Amino acid sequence: MEIMKSSNTYMQLIGTSSPGLIMILLDQSGSMSENKKAIEAAKAVNRVIYEIVLASRSGEQIKDRCSVGVIGYGASIKPVIGGKISEIANSFLRMEQIDKKVSDGAGGLIDVRMEMPVWVEPLADNGTPMAEAMTQAHKLINPWVNDRPNSFPPIVINITDGEPNDFNKNTGEAPQTQAAAKKLMQLATNDGGLLLFNAHITGTLISLGEIQLPNNERIVQDKYARLLFNISSELPPRLLQEAQKVGMTSQVGSRGLVFNATTETLIKLLIFGSSVAR
Repeated sequence: MEIMKSSNTYMQLIGTSSPGLIMILLDQSGSMSENKKAIEAAKAVNRVIYEIVLASRSGEQIKDRCSVGVIGYGASIKPVIGGKISEIANSFLRMEQIDKKVSDGAGGLIDVRMEMPVWVEPLADNGTPMAEAMTQAHKLINPWVNDRPNSFPPIVINITDGEPNDFNKNTGEAPQTQAAAKKLMQLATNDGGLLLFNAHITGTLISLGEIQLPNNERIVQDKYARLLFNISSELPPRLLQEAQKVGMTSQVGSRGLVFNATTETLIKLLIFGSSVAR
């Protein structure tokens, strides 16, 4: 599968005149109920949305520097939230207490109790219709791209704990998912093609160890991990720098893939992946 390569594109600055778009595809299949994966994934998504809201504040006003969407897929495929960040800011469901790690000023981290809005609730039911979720994302993103040809291209982050419904364990192929991913990555603005990142969160393949932003298919031994590698975009230099800022292992040619990721790594991926719109 041909992947969009970075060049001197992906240079557009994000602002109210050229807003960005972050779309998160969230696996809500039955297996997400194991080991609190649905809970941890929802927390990570809520935290990143909140940080985008805070970064978009100018005094009392929230400037529409980006739009954010979340599509859940499991028993059904449906948008959970979506819209300009000013609209999303006040559309949360409830508030909850969380512990957030912050600097202690001496090189360490401490937990600080804080209140955070909740937009996405944990859910786990049925199979993993990943291809259908990507197709739904294409339908929603296509008009956005047509209306904003000069903006930084959309970023789609797919969070999952298992194999898509059409995955063939013998061949390592998932024809419908691969076709949907390829079609999604063909969407583009004048600044570059859509960037698709994949986050496989810790599940049944713990023995393989965590893989962060690999730059070579040979690094990825598992057939399913290799599939995700081949439907993940290469990081353009700007996002490569952002990945390094949050402490992720990355190098030239790295793909936007984390495999067997812990909650901490998932949050790092979401943070640097959304950095252009913050």
